Amino acid sequence: MKKKVVLLALAGFFLSLGVGYFFSMKDEQRHTPPTQEESVQVGKREVNIKKEGKIIYQYYYTKDAITKEVEEPVPDFLEGLTRDQMQSVYNGWQIVYFSPEKVILRCSVEGASSEVYLLKEHEGYLAVFVEDIDKKMRLKELTDVPITVLPEAERQQLAEGIRVLGDENLVRLLSDFTS
Repeated sequence: MKKKVVLLALAGFFLSLGVGYFFSMKDEQRHTPPTQEESVQVGKREVNIKKEGKIIYQYYYTKDAITKEVEEPVPDFLEGLTRDQMQSVYNGWQIVYFSPEKVILRCSVEGASSEVYLLKEHEGYLAVFVEDIDKKMRLKELTDVPITVLPEAERQQLAEGIRVLGDENLVRLLSDFTS
């Protein structure tokens, strides 16, 4: 008789423990938002890339924190692919945005971008030099801005050379000098 009561008490305890665990897990699943890897399907329709769309490749250079973008039309072999199929083709890339009209892919590149410029005076004008693979500067563009129209402080900086990282920064700085 004592054994039966002890076994019944243990069975009741484990049953209560199991039921409590079941309801707590069910409640936790209800309040847990989807993770970044999960996607919530809004409709039954799968999204596929259209031939008329575009693909934007973003290369993020870790050393100088520059992101370079290259935009291309959708190649034939990608037409009609879903997000999952696209991810399997571009293993190692992060899909930042996905729609039938536009896909943005991003990857990190260890090191510096190749976009290193030097603004300097050349033959009396503001010139843009670019750093090549051997770290040598070669003339990229000679502007029509004469050095003589610039303030003395800017002329001094240009005599020493102003180092610029990235196309965006170059455009911004050139527009400052030409305005």
